[in-house]
Amino acid sequence: MPGRIGDRDVPAYADEEGVDPRRRTETFAEVELELDNWRWAGTRFRLRSAKAMGADRKQVAVRFRSVPHLPFGHSGEELPNVLRFELEPEGPALDLTGIGAHAHELAPLSLTARMEPPVLPAYGRLLLDVFRGDPALSLRADEAEEAWRVLEPVLSAWEQDLVPLEEYPAGSDGPAARIDPADTRRRREALLHDPPPPAAEG
Repeated sequence: MPGRIGDRDVPAYADEEGVDPRRRTETFAEVELELDNWRWAGTRFRLRSAKAMGADRKQVAVRFRSVPHLPFGHSGEELPNVLRFELEPEGPALDLTGIGAHAHELAPLSLTARMEPPVLPAYGRLLLDVFRGDPALSLRADEAEEAWRVLEPVLSAWEQDLVPLEEYPAGSDGPAARIDPADTRRRREALLHDPPPPAAEG
């Protein structure tokens, strides 16, 4: 949908020059994954990638679980503790829940560190490591195969319209609607036990 980013108006993606609206190309994707082992039991990994967001962010955010009991009360919604690794520009940030202005209330606190700007951009450093023979930042063949194994049912579900294609205005944080977690589990179990057939080639 059309919207506004900063001081400029942005058209809907389907209205941009060179875009075929009949292809229904996704510009926003959010996938929730779980690892079926004892170490990561109950931990969800939410991956998001989008176009024309209000803020251009590239980050990894680790949201810590809340403790079952808080010694201090607080008003409003639950205050999460989040550790964020900003990828561009680089730097860690820690969003904590601590004692606020009133000793009996909790409030959000932010600690941010900015790193010196890198000499090379991210892809430049990756290529330099390849030339040096350092595989630390490279993807191994078995990792690539496992990634495709996980994502192929998702891509197949999109092709068959098993997941609704939602619209959102440019400059926003993405679609406001969210699929119910119980419905997400049902869809995931259905895909695992009865995966959709491969898409036909035209």
